[in-house]
Amino acid sequence: MCQLMARMKKGQIKSLQGLISSGRPLIVGTIHEKTGLRSILRGTAPLRALDLIEVRLDCLGAVALPEKWPLPVIATARHPQEGGRGNLSRSKRAGLLEDAVVWSSAIDVELRSSRPLAPVIAHAHQHGRTVILSHHDFKATPTLTVLRGLAARASDGGADLFKVAAHLRDRNDLLRLIEFQAGGSPVPVVTMGMGNAGRFSRVVLGGFGAPLCYGWLGKPQVPGQWPAAELRGLLDNVLPT
Repeated sequence: MCQLMARMKKGQIKSLQGLISSGRPLIVGTIHEKTGLRSILRGTAPLRALDLIEVRLDCLGAVALPEKWPLPVIATARHPQEGGRGNLSRSKRAGLLEDAVVWSSAIDVELRSSRPLAPVIAHAHQHGRTVILSHHDFKATPTLTVLRGLAARASDGGADLFKVAAHLRDRNDLLRLIEFQAGGSPVPVVTMGMGNAGRFSRVVLGGFGAPLCYGWLGKPQVPGQWPAAELRGLLDNVLPT
């Protein structure tokens, strides 16, 4: 633990866009409860398998967070209508994200909040942070036309990256996400599936160019997620080096 905390104190905030330019899928370990956070603080998290950490501020409540992290961090405070916990108000989420700009490499804001949280987005850009605008659909996968429209809105809203997480009902939904991921877009996109087919989709979409692949640290959160370390091993085995 002492060695890990030393790494935290010496660590520098790295550019997420610089990491993405490597061309290989980056593994994001998501922390959404105390078990995952403790694994980071105690040095038991599989850091060698990870490239980034996502911190779900809406889930962690008043838990004290480290000022320095061993890996670059994506900070998000999810909107209640897109899976956010605690029914946080807009002003509360804005405050959490504003504070996170100091220690994170990127912030993730739902596309639906891009206008009301425009000052937070501008603040993040002023400090050289990556802005991810995201869309979560827990019932279905949007049509390709809708996905492209959302990407255009994300580009206009200041996104450096647009993330889509959608529920997969059948193989056509997955094929649609593959087409969207592999096709042209005004802003780089990250796609992932949720539900029973979500686990398979995370590997497939990583192979089709999704720059970020999310897995859990501590405990799983939604159907379709892999443990982060296991996802790293799968992608390393199926993708060319």
